[in-house]
Amino acid sequence: RAEFKRASKDISVTALDEAVWGRKSDPVFSEKLLSETHHGFATNLLYRLTTDRSPPVAHEGALYTFDAESGLWISQSVKKLSRMVAESFDGLDTCKRGTDYRSIAEHAISLATDEAFFKAAPIGLATPEGFIRIDGNEVVIEPLTAAHRQRVKIGVVPTPMDTPLFDKFLHETFDSPIPGEEEQQVRLLQEISGAIMLGIAHRFQKAVLFYDPFGRAGKGTKERILRCLVPSPFVTAVSPFQWGGEYYLAILAGARLNVVGELPEQKALPAAAFKTVLGGDLLTGRHPTGRPFTFKNEAAHLFMSNHLIYTKDHSEAFYARWLLIEFPNSRLRSGLPIDPSLADQIIENELPGIAHWALEGAVRLLTQGKYSESIVYDRLMAKWRLSTNSLEEFIHECCETGDESFTAKRSDFYRNYVAWSRDSGRQPFAKGRVKELLVQNLGLGIRLVELNGYETFRGIRLKDDGEYRGRVDYLSS
Repeated sequence: RAEFKRASKDISVTALDEAVWGRKSDPVFSEKLLSETHHGFATNLLYRLTTDRSPPVAHEGALYTFDAESGLWISQSVKKLSRMVAESFDGLDTCKRGTDYRSIAEHAISLATDEAFFKAAPIGLATPEGFIRIDGNEVVIEPLTAAHRQRVKIGVVPTPMDTPLFDKFLHETFDSPIPGEEEQQVRLLQEISGAIMLGIAHRFQKAVLFYDPFGRAGKGTKERILRCLVPSPFVTAVSPFQWGGEYYLAILAGARLNVVGELPEQKALPAAAFKTVLGGDLLTGRHPTGRPFTFKNEAAHLFMSNHLIYTKDHSEAFYARWLLIEFPNSRLRSGLPIDPSLADQIIENELPGIAHWALEGAVRLLTQGKYSESIVYDRLMAKWRLSTNSLEEFIHECCETGDESFTAKRSDFYRNYVAWSRDSGRQPFAKGRVKELLVQNLGLGIRLVELNGYETFRGIRLKDDGEYRGRVDYLSS
């Protein structure tokens, strides 16, 4: 309407309205533009927001319109859509109050909903120079269009170049006397960085823990660099202890990276909410004054901690959700100087090369279909499970596993486990819970069978060396 008026300065607004709204015989106008109902106005709004023959698409409660200048699909808030409705249709029948404006905007969102639209986007990365598409092992650069269905564009172009500052940082951070540890950790970190940059980390349903037992070992520097590979509007900081609230969950909708600092050491992580978010289940969020909406997590979740996270969930489903990266070389502990400007120097001088490094990691991750293995991960996971699970620690200290011929009568096993727990100051699990934890731990390979009329664990046995036999006899008595 405003554009018509600017082009026709000698014609009154009333005459314009009469001319336009009088075209009832035109099927396009009558069906798409001029029906004076909430449905008609909502359809009209979608028609107006269509760009380059790309109509708006609603996804997870938000309406996205294509912006030809940036090549991105941009989220439009209900508040902004309501204002557009008011500016376009105010005063017409059924469109006279604020509730009408909002109702029409929300109806437009429902009409345009297509939850599969962005899920079908090609794998790649929107950059200032176009779309980098990954097709198998091939990396192709092409003009960014609406068909790429991209909502996020990074501000740097991945470029093959030397990164001496970054390389030195990685070496000093992950240097290890154990052969293979440094290379494996850097390889895994490269894949994590690429998954975060491309927005595909959620597909693998794993959270990342940067574990720094001593402090000032580089995890903050690496986190700063990672955040530069994701536009700031798509970075959040929502603690898993808040994931039970619909307002906090709503913040995660559409995010690409969620970074959480130190978590409480003695407070158990809410495992149910954690597994629901990481597992790709439907979530319900709500913005203040807004309606509840459903969505699935699309963010990578990065936790940074000086301790292994406390949990009461000892299931395989919980531990399988984690990637562990250790930062072992504390500069405080070694007496090395600390450079607070290091992250800024690396970002300023080498970010295009780091983005290319991350892109290579993403290609490898997609080719493999999983993250690379790491002996540090294996060691840390074993340590974590022992520190939070008295049963795992008892098995590690007092039992042998790995042979189908090993057996232990269930009652004898539990009696010795309880005695060991009390002697060690640990809280033992209930007998039924012990059965579940043993049988459900696929890595142990333990089965519950019946032998000679007794419930028996097959695949595990109590150690029978002299030192342990005396200990068990003493504890059992």
